Amino acid sequence: MSSKPHDDLPTLVDKLDWDVELTHLCENIEQCTPPHVFGVHGDWGSGKTSFMRQLQWRLGGEATTQDGSVGSDGGASIGTTEQRKARTMRGKAIVTIWFEAWRYQSELVPVVALLHEMRRQLSTAAAVKKNLSKLGQVTARYLLGSLSDAAKTIGVEALLPNADRIENIGEKWEKANLAESLPTDSIRGFLSEAIKELLPNDQSARLVVFIDDLDRCQSTAAFRLLEGLKIYLNVPRCVFVIGMNEQTLVDAIGKELAVPKGVFPEVVQLRAAHYLEKICTNVFRLPSPPNPPRYLGDWLNDAHQRQALLMAIGELNCLPPNPRRLKALANQWSRFIVRVPWPDANEEQEALAVRVLVAAYIYQFHRDLWERWCFQPGFWEQIKAWCCGEVADRSSIMRDAAIAGTGAAGGQAAERPQLKPPEWIGALRLPEGRLPSQGDNEAWGSNYPDPNAIEIFWIAPLVRKHQHYLVSKDFDALLKCAGPTI
Repeated sequence: MSSKPHDDLPTLVDKLDWDVELTHLCENIEQCTPPHVFGVHGDWGSGKTSFMRQLQWRLGGEATTQDGSVGSDGGASIGTTEQRKARTMRGKAIVTIWFEAWRYQSELVPVVALLHEMRRQLSTAAAVKKNLSKLGQVTARYLLGSLSDAAKTIGVEALLPNADRIENIGEKWEKANLAESLPTDSIRGFLSEAIKELLPNDQSARLVVFIDDLDRCQSTAAFRLLEGLKIYLNVPRCVFVIGMNEQTLVDAIGKELAVPKGVFPEVVQLRAAHYLEKICTNVFRLPSPPNPPRYLGDWLNDAHQRQALLMAIGELNCLPPNPRRLKALANQWSRFIVRVPWPDANEEQEALAVRVLVAAYIYQFHRDLWERWCFQPGFWEQIKAWCCGEVADRSSIMRDAAIAGTGAAGGQAAERPQLKPPEWIGALRLPEGRLPSQGDNEAWGSNYPDPNAIEIFWIAPLVRKHQHYLVSKDFDALLKCAGPTI
């Protein structure tokens, strides 16, 4: 019977050993002087949303599992006793807001959607409701309504072409239309006063706004939201935590910046990075999982299968160091493993674990290779030969060319035929390469791949280690039970 697939929802349970980073960022948020903007950087699939949800929970915020925004493995028992006690104390002075930016990327002025979401969530926040009950219903309705009024005012400027004109024309519009109804002469001042009154009566009280998935937005939407934060919400008591893939966001900003014609793309990238630095001055970067096999094993349900797989992998660096990809690989493992009988002998168990992992990896991450393999099972021998350094790819050709210019070892490398890589390899690269060696001893070393690069064929070292019993016929049952992808 197959196991239940793992979902891709964020979780409130720390499965990636983030406690130190979470504690440090909580303290930074508590101790910083608002306004302040923090960034949480991570490549896609690194767990940014889970990290931010766990951070929100530790700051006293609520993350419901009922609407599908958070995985159901969360609950009231999350965290240690000390963490729950600290959460209770923080919740008395910190109010959190969660905003999924990509849901509002079609808005002409995304900061308007953010203000409406702030109003909605503030109206239900326990610390705010407690404070408002002391102020009276009329004052409560006025303060909450003021956020919507500010949003409407900003919305008038939606069609204006750039930030400078938005700010200048916005100030003129305020003085002409809102001089009598607003207590200050700017939207920023108005928002500052409203937020101050809404928050608990505590000098350390602050509003922490989490902005998730900004890097999934279209470039114009991402840029407009950042401009809105800079112009309108750079106010006291406000702390923003932006989840982002830095490079993706820099690319988006680069598309929107007004730069003279003829400026080199590299210069545009530098200007975009500098723009992001001006807005987000404090970036926390999520570490990659230090032990991918262990995390993959944690998502496997059978202890015997887990042990056999970990024994077969040993110390090899042969799995993508990305939580989402590891979880997806665990799902495919569960799909394949139930279709073949589990042997009794330990050696046979390890051999089967390797075959299942290789098939699951190629099925999940390399559809084109999988379909070729299903169509012609003998294609596996070509894949294995490449993993073992017997088939040239772009990386090996470039490495040999570099070695050819250095000393005696270069002379040996220069004698190798420079073959054109097979077209099926495409942009794929091996995580390790063959090193110059003397005699019969074969040596391999790391190619130092980007841990988040999607073109790395991570499983290759495992194939090379177990090549002698990874032959085409051993995969017949796995190819038949899964079939080609659709």
